[in-house]
Amino acid sequence: MQGAVPGLRERKKAETREALRAAAIRLFLEQDPSTVTVNDICEAARVSRRTFFNYFESKEAALFAWDQRLTDELASKLAARPSHEPPLTALRRAMDDTMPSFAAQTGWHARKELFSASPELRTKTLHAVFRLEDRLVDVLTDRIGCPPGSLYPRLLAAAIGSVFRSAFITWNPETGIEGLQALIGQAFDHLATGLAVPTS
Repeated sequence: MQGAVPGLRERKKAETREALRAAAIRLFLEQDPSTVTVNDICEAARVSRRTFFNYFESKEAALFAWDQRLTDELASKLAARPSHEPPLTALRRAMDDTMPSFAAQTGWHARKELFSASPELRTKTLHAVFRLEDRLVDVLTDRIGCPPGSLYPRLLAAAIGSVFRSAFITWNPETGIEGLQALIGQAFDHLATGLAVPTS
């Protein structure tokens, strides 16, 4: 069953989010990243500061591929997976189901160029990854029935963060989103085999 077609309000929100991303990426490429301000991004995208902070918590957050909206979607899809699925399988299927929303973004080549030119920005992605992991820990704890604070849900959540981060760093945008999905699949396969050394 296909998802419902987004309404006008949701489409406008997606357009605004992408306009802010595009403006941020362009400005960070054109200038010293430390000199770019939220006001600069708002002016380029023709939106208010209030609108900006409805979508992103900082100027750097506008650059990143994974945002709170995607975290919410992934957590929702994970919670909806059949209870009989092993946790790692459920995580993989939930990620697969979230990828279309991720793929709808644009500016992949520019974003990769930016991170190559400014390696210090990569550390900023860790904040987004940690937020993702924290959200998934809660869902996994409920799903598995572990006591709060258990190691296993935290380890699983960290694994999904590592899967995405490793695949994204390895990914060549020339291969398209399909190439990224293939790398994510390979990463899950490696986890499923206990990280055995590949034979080829």
